[in-house]
Amino acid sequence: MRSYFILIALCFSSLVVFGQKLELTKASPFTAVKWEEGQPIVQFDNEWYHFEKLDHLDKEEILAFCKSEFGGKWQRRFSEDLVEVLEGLHYAPNVKVELQLSQNGVSKTYIGTFTLANRQRALQYNANSEQANRSQKITKTQAIEDLKEFEEILESRSSYAQLSELDYKAAIKKLSASIANKNGDIDINELAHEMAKIMAQIGDRHSSIKNESFNSRGHESYNLKLPFGVATIEGKLVAIKRNLDEQGYDYYYQAYPYLKSIDGVSVATLINNYNYKAAKAPTVAKNTRGAMAIENYGALLFNNNIESTGSIQVVFSDGTNEKTEIFQLTSDEKGYSSIVNEANHRNSEQVANGNLDGLSKMLDHNIGYINLPEMYHYDEVEGLEAFIQNTFARFSTTKALIIDVRNNPGGVRDILQTVASYVVQPAQSPWVANVAYLRTDKTLNTDEESMNARYLYSYHSEEFTDSDRNAIDQFDKSFKPQKSVDPSKFSSPFYMVLHQGGQSYTQPVYILVNEGSFSAATVFTSAFKGLPNVKIVGETTDGSSGNSKELYLMNSMIRVKVSTMLSFQRNGKTLDGNGTVPDIVIPEDKAQVLKTIDSQLIKLMEMINLKKD
Repeated sequence: MRSYFILIALCFSSLVVFGQKLELTKASPFTAVKWEEGQPIVQFDNEWYHFEKLDHLDKEEILAFCKSEFGGKWQRRFSEDLVEVLEGLHYAPNVKVELQLSQNGVSKTYIGTFTLANRQRALQYNANSEQANRSQKITKTQAIEDLKEFEEILESRSSYAQLSELDYKAAIKKLSASIANKNGDIDINELAHEMAKIMAQIGDRHSSIKNESFNSRGHESYNLKLPFGVATIEGKLVAIKRNLDEQGYDYYYQAYPYLKSIDGVSVATLINNYNYKAAKAPTVAKNTRGAMAIENYGALLFNNNIESTGSIQVVFSDGTNEKTEIFQLTSDEKGYSSIVNEANHRNSEQVANGNLDGLSKMLDHNIGYINLPEMYHYDEVEGLEAFIQNTFARFSTTKALIIDVRNNPGGVRDILQTVASYVVQPAQSPWVANVAYLRTDKTLNTDEESMNARYLYSYHSEEFTDSDRNAIDQFDKSFKPQKSVDPSKFSSPFYMVLHQGGQSYTQPVYILVNEGSFSAATVFTSAFKGLPNVKIVGETTDGSSGNSKELYLMNSMIRVKVSTMLSFQRNGKTLDGNGTVPDIVIPEDKAQVLKTIDSQLIKLMEMINLKKD
């Protein structure tokens, strides 16, 4: 009898998993797709099969939609964006689906699982195939056609292009004229870099222009680096080297700590012009990202269509006097890695191995501490939601709580919702935390799936109560967007509203941030800024929140990634270009850079302990 009940339980469990709706938009049941006479051959369980059917949708219906919707990119969209294809056919697949596949003329039904890992393997397969089969040059006519397509993407899809001060049409016209005057074919990498410079000036930090068929491992000068590290101390770039006797770093030249120029180009120019991808980043983030880019000097030159010679002249300074030296670039890793970055890397590895215990600890003087190295999706990290809930319960009687999101690159908003249920107090609930608009030429004032995935809902959404709408009404009375939104090109606003949970954390909360807090990490930060029990501490975050979409140009197959959303903080400023300014500024100091002492955390703890109850 016991065995019977176990069997029933297992069957029920299987049914639940099979019926679980897929929440990931980037997933695939296949690990690769190749094509024979326009027909898909899919890799499944390390075997190649002819694809016939997915659930009730047969191959002909799916491929016909791909061809009509995506034009010359239809095969790529099938192989890399199958979830989006199925949604375009008004079908939301489950995590597990029935696949009808045939091999040697024999057709069978299999159970496939949509996973992010499968899609990533499919992407890599495509990249490897393109690298082997595709030329890295196109004709001038093809390049100009791609630039016209690029302009159309910016006009019809990009949110930030509509608000940017850059005349991107004039910039593209100028680039097209330059290409028309060139002799011979156009290098795809060079075209991508020139397009990336235009995109960077628009200010969309989630955007990117990429030639995915470029193989950096096969490009020797691209991989050359400086023979020393570069970091920022008090806003200035310093050259450093690892201290072999002690943990940490020393100045490369103790008497001349500052880096002034390389090959006659000032570090200011390298940061502001050469590292154009961070051109619109907040100041501290721009300097830090600039330091990292300068370390990888070969790649920095390559991205500016300059070939490295392998030898450089470097000028160091003490602020008044200078020292000049010639160096050979190296492929060895000599760069700088901060103590925060090292800690995040260790914690990320532990999370990947299923160990969550290292994410929280009790600090001296009864201060709770939680580190969030990434903004994880709960479906990707088993037990994380329960771990966070248990941690808040364990810290319920602490003197204060520190939530550390330094160097957190972002992710999704699952964790934000959980933390909000403890941090938002009854007096502030409901709390309007984020306002966003979607780029569209259509009238849109209802919920939209890509926004809902970010917990952003329209005013009349069924997700909102009357109490939520009252909170939105009160918020809108004082909310003034930094940039005006053209209603003919954008949707009505979407709102993220946070609520108190069953048991609030009533002690002070400090969110520790730095210039490496990006995307969903800066959304997390800005969402809680302004709550009376919360203080943001550290450096201004790197901002950015975009709901990005990827498209491929017809001839070069350059990937154009653009943000389709404008995201505003409660103070009316966009996340992009502004970041979230801390309530209490604690910069990374000399001891933290050179001696790898977490001065920011230490100073925050001292401040908490000095605070009177």
